[in-house]
Amino acid sequence: MTTYPKRLLISCSLVFSASMNPGTADDTSQAQPAYPGSFSRPPSEGKDYNTWRDATGPDIGGTKVVPERLPSRVDNSTRPQYPAIYKQKWGACGQFASVASIFTYEMNVLNGTIADSDATRFPAHFSWNMMNRAENKGSEAYHGWEVAKRIGVPTAKSYGGVRLNKIGVWPNGYQIWREAMEYRVSGYRYTPANTISQLNEARGWLYDRNQANPNEPNKQTIGGLFALDGRMGELKKVTVTIPEGEHAAGEDIWTRWGPTGFGHGITCVGYDDQVGYDLNGDGKITNDLDLNDDGKVTLADWERGAYIVANSWGEKWSKDGRIYLLYSAMIDPTWKRGNYLGRVEVARSLPSMTLRLKLACDDRTDLRMTIGIAGEKDAAAEHEFAPEAFNGWPLFGGGNAGHVPMAGPDDDTPLEVGIDLTSLLKNLGPDKNGKAKLFLWLSRAAGSDATGELHECAIRSYDSEGKFLRESPLNIKDRKFGESALKIDAVINDLISE
Repeated sequence: MTTYPKRLLISCSLVFSASMNPGTADDTSQAQPAYPGSFSRPPSEGKDYNTWRDATGPDIGGTKVVPERLPSRVDNSTRPQYPAIYKQKWGACGQFASVASIFTYEMNVLNGTIADSDATRFPAHFSWNMMNRAENKGSEAYHGWEVAKRIGVPTAKSYGGVRLNKIGVWPNGYQIWREAMEYRVSGYRYTPANTISQLNEARGWLYDRNQANPNEPNKQTIGGLFALDGRMGELKKVTVTIPEGEHAAGEDIWTRWGPTGFGHGITCVGYDDQVGYDLNGDGKITNDLDLNDDGKVTLADWERGAYIVANSWGEKWSKDGRIYLLYSAMIDPTWKRGNYLGRVEVARSLPSMTLRLKLACDDRTDLRMTIGIAGEKDAAAEHEFAPEAFNGWPLFGGGNAGHVPMAGPDDDTPLEVGIDLTSLLKNLGPDKNGKAKLFLWLSRAAGSDATGELHECAIRSYDSEGKFLRESPLNIKDRKFGESALKIDAVINDLISE
């Protein structure tokens, strides 16, 4: 697999106003990675799972934040890399934020392209349908990022749009899965935003990812975005209009998260330090009064300063699909999910070898697939892996793929898919460039009565530029599996080395 480094330094023509220097509130807690609950990473991976491990950019706390250099306003949704405001369908808000919005933006920044067509936008429903149990269920932002890490995400053009008209559908066609292999997430992080120091780090990420380059003052790194989890119940109680005479008069602002309801995935696209609202009704907008009577002045007391949030409820919602959210609104002890910001790093990858399969199974959650490889043609498997998508997505818990056929609900059509073998091949080491042996096992989960059939199986090879070289069909003797497992092995000639 060839991974291209993230290219972020490009000329910036946006003009921002003068910076703010906040310094009146308690600032003892620094910006740091945090995994506050199951909404921030898969519990199945354990507490030591570092979601930033494969990222190449600086981790949270890895760069010095200089608040004085930050402008007072940043709005990355005005950049051409950011897609138009979406109107989500079904409970896919987490994927409209993490994939259709944030992943699309980041991939366009990386590629030097703009989000003006389905060829440069990425679908919310690809990752959503992977783990929604083939039902109208919600999802977390990290679900999409984990799908992008392990499978990738195809463009909306090849997928058939940003959203589909049927729940639980998996794409049928090797080329769609092959394209997905190119567009990946290398790492993601969550961080609290409860103190001024943490706020400043977040502002720096939105501005230029805290990567100012004094040696190239005319070039600027394009800022990133954040995934938010907001509570959306009783929004009328927390939504106000900025009055005349104030900065951004006439615009809507959330003063707090909704007092009730479930979470909703939204995207933080920027900030405005001058936006504010008189919360205590004293006729002033302040950041230096103890409004919550806890005996100290902290970010929770601020009435001025707000994030800019893009929603997925259509461009007519809140005038243009965007709304302000007070910095202090993020600090909510009754809604701890809302106290954290999620960020992502993306990468381009090119597979050197893949597996093309055409298979059917009447229960894709109960399907079990293992792929192995050995460095010698007569050896047993030395390295194995079980692709998450074809083992019921255990990463996200039991049954998340849905107890439906491979293609989706009420569709027994055999599904043609692709699986990237590049990482598996790397286990053989650089000196294994001759003959090796590939193993494929298909079976069903213990206690299941699922059955399936493998119609086609072939190995595809690519050169270092991603150009297709050859396909080698594998001989399938017994096509069906269920009560008995299906086992295939084949010698691979002339492995493609990096």
